Amino acid sequence: MPTQAERSAASRRELVDAAIALVAERGYHATSVADIGARAGQSRAAVNFHFGSKEALLLAIVRHVVEEWEQRMLLPDLERAATSPEALVAAGIGAHRRLLAEQPAMFALHHNLMAEAIGRNPAVKDEFAALDLRMRGRIADLVARAKGAGAIRDDVDPGGLAAWFLGALRGIAQQHLVAPSGLDLDAAYGELRLAVLARILP
Repeated sequence: MPTQAERSAASRRELVDAAIALVAERGYHATSVADIGARAGQSRAAVNFHFGSKEALLLAIVRHVVEEWEQRMLLPDLERAATSPEALVAAGIGAHRRLLAEQPAMFALHHNLMAEAIGRNPAVKDEFAALDLRMRGRIADLVARAKGAGAIRDDVDPGGLAAWFLGALRGIAQQHLVAPSGLDLDAAYGELRLAVLARILP
C-alpha cells in the first residue's frame, strides 16, 4: 500500500501533468485552478494544498519543461558528441528534432510559458532567466572545450554561439507549431547545421 508521502507525490505529479496539458492548450491565464484540479481528477483546492498557489505550480511546470529538454534530451547527446564540432552540432539538432516530433505539446507549453515570462509575471521571468542562463552556459562550456582543443575557430564566442543556436532552434519550433505543413523541417534544420558549421570550423 502506498505511503502518505507516495500518495502526495503522485497527486502533485497528476496536478503538474494536468497543468502542462491545459497551459499548452489554452495558455496560463485561460487556465484556472479549478480546471487543473478537474483535469487531474482532484478538487479545486488541491493546487493550493500541494503548491500553495497557481503561480507556484507554474514555476514547477517551468522547471519540469526545462529539465525534460535539457537533462533528458539535449545535454546528454551533446556531452556524448563533444569530441567533434560536426557531431556536436548534429547532436543538438537531432535532440531538438526528436523532441519536436515526439512531444509537440511540450514545445507549445514552452512557448506559452516564455510569453508569460516576458509579460507580467516577474517570478516566472526570474525562473526562466536562471534556467536559460544555465542551459546556455552548459552549451557554451562544450563550445569552449572544443575551442580549447583547436577544433573550432579562435574567433568564435562560446556564449554568443550558444545564444544563437538556441534561438534558431526555438524559432524553428515556433514556426512549426504555427503552421506544421508550411515548414520544411529537413531544409530548416539542414540550413542551420550548415550555417553553424560554416561559422565554427577552422
